[in-house]
Amino acid sequence: MASRVLLGCALLVFFVGLEAQQCPSQFTRVGNKCYYVSLNKTNWHVAYRSCRKLGAELVIFDNEQDKLNTTVYLKTLGLQFTDQWRHSVWVGINCLGNRRNFRSGKTGDIVPYMPWVPREPNNASPEEDCVGFANYNNAYGYHDIECKVEFPYVCEIPEINITEDYLCLKRDLFLEARL
Repeated sequence: MASRVLLGCALLVFFVGLEAQQCPSQFTRVGNKCYYVSLNKTNWHVAYRSCRKLGAELVIFDNEQDKLNTTVYLKTLGLQFTDQWRHSVWVGINCLGNRRNFRSGKTGDIVPYMPWVPREPNNASPEEDCVGFANYNNAYGYHDIECKVEFPYVCEIPEINITEDYLCLKRDLFLEARL
C-alpha cells in the first residue's frame, strides 16, 4: 500500500556575519567604524582619492558620540589638536560646485550632523570649499578652509550590519511523494 508523505515547509534562518565585522588590516575599529589615519599631510583632493583607493571614504561624523570616540582615538595617535585650525584633519565634506552649500564629498547628499565650531563656516579666505576637523574657536568641530591646505586625513569604512536571510518554501511548491 502506498502512503503519501508531504514534505513540509521549513523555516531556515541564516545569519550572515554573526561575529562583529573585522576591519581590513590597515584599519582600526573605533566605535562602529573602521578607521585608517594618515599622518602625512596632503590637500583635500589627494586625501579623498587616497581613501577611495583603500575602499573607504573621508570620515564624516554620524553624531556627537562618534565625534567624541574619534577625537579620543586621534589623540592616542599623537594628533593633539593644540594649534587651532593648523592641527586639523580632513573630513569628507565640501561645497565644491555647490556654492557654500556643504555636502558629502562622496554622494553630494546633505550631511545630517554638522558640528561646526563657533563662527564657522565663514569663508574667511577666498574659496574655503573644503572642511577640516579641529579644536578651533574653543570647540572641537568642523571648519571651512581652502582645499589646497595640507592636513593629515582620516578614512572610514562604516559598520556592516548583520543581516538575516530567510528561506521558507511555500506549501504548494512541495512535492507529494508516494512511498
